[in-house]
Amino acid sequence: MKRNLSRIKIGSSSSLVMLVLILAFVSLNFAAEFRWIKVGSLHNFYQAIGSEPEEDVGSEQQFGMRWNAFYDHQDMQAAKGMWIAVANYEDPVANATFEYKIAHCGPRPRPEIAANEFMPSAFGMTGKFAAPTIIVDGELASDLDWDDLVDEGGYDVFQKADRQIYNSVNTSTGISFDRNIYAFSQQYYDNFFIYEYTFVNTGVVSLDETISHDNTLEGVYFHWQFRNAVAGEGTVEGSVIDWRGRRGWGTPQNCRWGMNTMNSVIGEDPDNPVTTSMFADEYGRMGIDEFDYDNESMRAYYSWHGRHSTLSYDNIGSPNYQGWLADGMLGASQFMGAVVLHADMSTSDNSDNVYQPTTTQKIESNDAETVNNNQFSSARMERGYTQFVAAGHEPLNHAEQVKSQNQFPDQFSVAGGYSQTWSFGPYTMAPGDTVRIVVAEAAAGLSREMNQKVGNTWFRHVALGETPTAEMPDGSSKTLASVSDATEYKNSWVYTGRDSLMESFRRARFLYKNGLDMGSMTPPDPPQSFEVTSQGNRIFLTWSENASLTHANFEGYKLYRAKGQYDSTYYEIADLNESDGSLAHEYSDMSAERGQLYFYYIVSYDDGTTNVLEPGTALHSSPFYTRTNKGASMLKPPAENIDNVVIVPNPYVISNNTLQYVGEQNSIKFWNLPSACEINIFTERGDKIYTYEHEGSGVASWNLMTSSRQIIVSGVYIATFETPDGDKAIKKFVVIR
Repeated sequence: MKRNLSRIKIGSSSSLVMLVLILAFVSLNFAAEFRWIKVGSLHNFYQAIGSEPEEDVGSEQQFGMRWNAFYDHQDMQAAKGMWIAVANYEDPVANATFEYKIAHCGPRPRPEIAANEFMPSAFGMTGKFAAPTIIVDGELASDLDWDDLVDEGGYDVFQKADRQIYNSVNTSTGISFDRNIYAFSQQYYDNFFIYEYTFVNTGVVSLDETISHDNTLEGVYFHWQFRNAVAGEGTVEGSVIDWRGRRGWGTPQNCRWGMNTMNSVIGEDPDNPVTTSMFADEYGRMGIDEFDYDNESMRAYYSWHGRHSTLSYDNIGSPNYQGWLADGMLGASQFMGAVVLHADMSTSDNSDNVYQPTTTQKIESNDAETVNNNQFSSARMERGYTQFVAAGHEPLNHAEQVKSQNQFPDQFSVAGGYSQTWSFGPYTMAPGDTVRIVVAEAAAGLSREMNQKVGNTWFRHVALGETPTAEMPDGSSKTLASVSDATEYKNSWVYTGRDSLMESFRRARFLYKNGLDMGSMTPPDPPQSFEVTSQGNRIFLTWSENASLTHANFEGYKLYRAKGQYDSTYYEIADLNESDGSLAHEYSDMSAERGQLYFYYIVSYDDGTTNVLEPGTALHSSPFYTRTNKGASMLKPPAENIDNVVIVPNPYVISNNTLQYVGEQNSIKFWNLPSACEINIFTERGDKIYTYEHEGSGVASWNLMTSSRQIIVSGVYIATFETPDGDKAIKKFVVIR
């Protein structure tokens, strides 16, 4: 059940004591709590405190806004901050009057202060339906098992969004707010989140509710800071080795936190909408379509991976030019940003104010105002209010400033790059007054296949000296006979991602204007269960029938498979549909190769008759509901005896990737095993370090860890194999770290 404690009324001294205790517990309980949304192609985490400051979740600075989340290291959000600012504020906590008062949440945390500025009172997540049960070889095998933390009993088939996070927070200004976050898994709406904020002057300023006010607040601004770094895969320096043993792209390490990030703003002046920018982009194209479907000017900002002065090649899109196994693959072709969907004109006029936000300033990401905020420092709050919160629009936005000075973005900044800010206000809020602001965050860009194709074609000329013929975005052909030709080709494709982001903004605005109702464009639900079983002559897949029974326009299922690792490219392997009579709820994958791991997902799809955006194109359920994160394999039949056991690879050499199993680099396999045997591993001096009871197939895998989960060192090891009948075999193998 949702409870907003900020709205509880105090009726007696005993209830006051109880409320103070409850709020204290709630604040401590919520302080580090977060939820992931992972049902569409854009993944992000959200915190109970009301914003997502730097390094508060996980071990990496760059952690959120992952698109396309099918693949690893697609993170783009380094930090996000939210401030609420008030002018001429009588502070009942400090018992003083401040010319400017700011309650801070990030962008860089200082928990001992922030805990008394943004104080959560409710937080949770609801869903339209539960994530399916995904089983591979008898084990749970979905990321959603751990990351889709919907409240107990929190499912409602009539909910419009697939997932909705609700969040209530009190702040030290006396303004409380509810934040509702809406996420959709339908393929046209799955790359954005819609945030609805409702701000109320409650007067609650502290965990101790005996301290409050009933003042009318003036000069109220709602302010956000966005520190972006596009994108994780393309911003890892060449000396870094990731979890897969793969070296980074070779970009400078400061790209990782956004030193080269470019930020643009559109729609600052609705009376004079700009359709042609005064500055050309990197390949000479002018302007951008800034209008939505109703021909209204959009108010938005967006970020992308800009150039870097220390690189010898054009790094727009971050091609893998000098990383390990360089092939030109684009690692940062994404564009991300946010668009305004609604901002109240005033507390008494709920129509949309097209002049909001009134401030769109850049801020240096390492500026003093981004860290160690102090809600009782008059000087700090005056600077924050006048120079950032209420500073208005810059004549040129960050990207235009960089271009006007003919600089690289990393040269334009002192350190840390620039974050984009926007502020909504000023509002006057009497006790009980409300202000509603709605925005959407989105990400878009080239597909994985296009990142590979475009990057590799560029690489063939720039690195290998070839002159390939390339197809341009407008359909024309171009022979890449010079570096400038290759750069124009690459960048023209990368910048189509900006157009894709604008289209995503339009779709978010359309959906919001339609009351978050997709109407007839609701895809079939995914199967409620999906099971994958490794067998000796096939990999067997089965799934439930719910989608075929409940969706009026249901047409069939499509199965997809990836080889080696689950964040790889998936290919369609089966289309089982009603039109050709192949509809079924099981499938035998007979084309799998022995010794390889395979990952799967299944989607339900309709007949395309309800798709108003692309008539005739089928709507389908999200792959993220059913994607397996545990590999299945074609099992080798058991041997008749124990005489021919083989250990592969032997020796195991950690640096030799070519002689390791794809997706299982840290493992060896035992081949030609009987249907049942006990496997024991000993050091050369006879210490037993691992025991495994094998049953079923003719192969077993070992991850080179002891039974106590310690990684083994280099050396000679002895493996013994013994059947229930007492037959034995002994083999030696070598591990070289």
